[in-house]
Order: sequence, then structure tokens, then C-alpha cells
Amino acid sequence: MKSWLLGIVLTSLAGGLARQLAPQGREQSMVRLVCGLLLALAILRPLGGRDWERLDLDMAGLAVQSGELAETYRKNQQKSLSAIIEEKTETYICDKANQLGLACTAEVAVAVGAGGVPLPDSAVIHGPYSEALAGIIEEEVGIPAEKQIWLEEEAWQTKKESES
Repeated sequence: MKSWLLGIVLTSLAGGLARQLAPQGREQSMVRLVCGLLLALAILRPLGGRDWERLDLDMAGLAVQSGELAETYRKNQQKSLSAIIEEKTETYICDKANQLGLACTAEVAVAVGAGGVPLPDSAVIHGPYSEALAGIIEEEVGIPAEKQIWLEEEAWQTKKESES
């Protein structure tokens, strides 16, 4: 950097001296043009030492890397959004069950819908089957009855006890 600045200063000093020594007229105009070109070359000298092909390859690598980072960011964002939708939908189903006087828990799975937005896709409900709650889940949440799995643990307990 220091040598580059020194080169610019010396070129401009030499150019000024050459313009003073040049005779008036056409010769002085030519000296002024040559001095201006030499000063421009001195200023642009650091660019001449660059390996432009390598720089071009580096730019291509950066483009690939930024594409990969964007894809990773999109996937992470979709995972986070999916987790939020699952949690909120599970809470909603449990609140509706409580309003109906049912004690249950819900596990919701999401799937990517149109436009890449995750939507509730299926639900596993741990508790007694309720036609009213199944209807609410289908109508308000959008999970069809065939994608609702009801695990009635009391029925399991009764079956186990009767087998014993």
C-alpha cells in the first residue's frame, strides 16, 4: 500500500515537472495526455496484479455457497414453523376436548402443503373416542377422519384385564 501511494505521488510530481518543461502548444497537450495516462496506470496498478480467473472462480464458489446457505436456512425455517404448527394444533385439539369434557392428549404431524407451507396432516389422540371432537378436528383443523388415530387406553386396560 505504501509503495502504491509513493508511486502515485512520484508519478504526479514527474508529470507536473514534465508539463512545466514542455513548450507551449501542441507539445504541452501531448505531455499532459501522457502524464494523465501514466497517473491513471499508477492508480490502477494494484488491479493489474490480480489473478482474474481465480477471482472469477471464487465468485462462482461464493454463488454456490450462498445457494447452499439459503437452502439450509429455508429448511431450518420450515422445521421451526412445522414445530410451532404442531404444538399450536395439539393445544387447540386438547382445548376443544376439555370444552367437551374429555381428558386426552394429541400428537399432530404436519406435511408440506401448497406453496411450501406446513399444514396439519394427521393426529393421534390418546383418550376416549368422541364423534364431536373428531368432527371438530376434521372441520376446523382440516385433518380428515381417516387420518385421525384414536388410542383409547381404557379399552386396552379392559382387554388386558379380561385376558388375565
